[in-house]
Amino acid sequence: MNNNILELYHNDNQVMNEAVDRIVIGIYGMQRQYGAKSFLFTGASSNVGTTSIALNISIALAEAGWKTLFVDCDFRKGKEYKRISAEAGRDLASFLSNNETKAVDIVSQTTYPNLYYVSSGERFNTPVRLLCTEKMERVCNTFKNKYDFVIYDTPSINIVSDAKVLIPSVDRYVLVTGLNITTKKQVMDAKIALLDFEDKNGGIIASRMDMSQYKKNIKNYDYFDESNLKKKSKEAAVTNKKPAAKKFKLSSLSGKKIKINKKNQKGKAVEK
Repeated sequence: MNNNILELYHNDNQVMNEAVDRIVIGIYGMQRQYGAKSFLFTGASSNVGTTSIALNISIALAEAGWKTLFVDCDFRKGKEYKRISAEAGRDLASFLSNNETKAVDIVSQTTYPNLYYVSSGERFNTPVRLLCTEKMERVCNTFKNKYDFVIYDTPSINIVSDAKVLIPSVDRYVLVTGLNITTKKQVMDAKIALLDFEDKNGGIIASRMDMSQYKKNIKNYDYFDESNLKKKSKEAAVTNKKPAAKKFKLSSLSGKKIKINKKNQKGKAVEK
């Protein structure tokens, strides 16, 4: 393991954390039911936040106590466009392109105790030639045996074929879409491209949802939000301060008791 430590910050957005936890529950369920440990994330189009989603899920799994590895498999972007990087020669591209780098040397630590990551390295113009190798298959198996969860981040399936090369080496893939960004045709094209791996389908994520859309889809999404709980507490305090209603019997001026019909609230006089 190399000495490069990636500093990650905790996300304090309650709504975002709840959305991530919903995905984590699904991933955890697939791990328990099917033994799935390695998950590949790919977009149905560009700019849908695949990397952010995969990284936040990795953080959530690590915070839950699972030993988690995040693997950046996007070789098409340079370091200047990435949040995650590593020392020269200690990355996935270096490991796959030469025999001097060992698998243990490309794994870096993060500021989260149970979260580790592998950087893709320098930009590589023909990444399929790196991924479509026996060496990549072996390192995928090594990661799977060593970690509780392995999360792979790959470019959009509709733009390049990198994800399609890696899916045979993972347990499940997850397709990421963006509301008002990904078209219906792009979703269908992605599903067709992944048709041969339907048995590894881990679901679809809809990202880039604004708050008004989130409210429509998730009722009472802010019920446990701190500000909402304070409001509920104040309402309860006011209710408890109200004086109890006095119990009394109604009687007519003629001295006859009156029975109240609860259905129509009409009084019916009866003789004493």
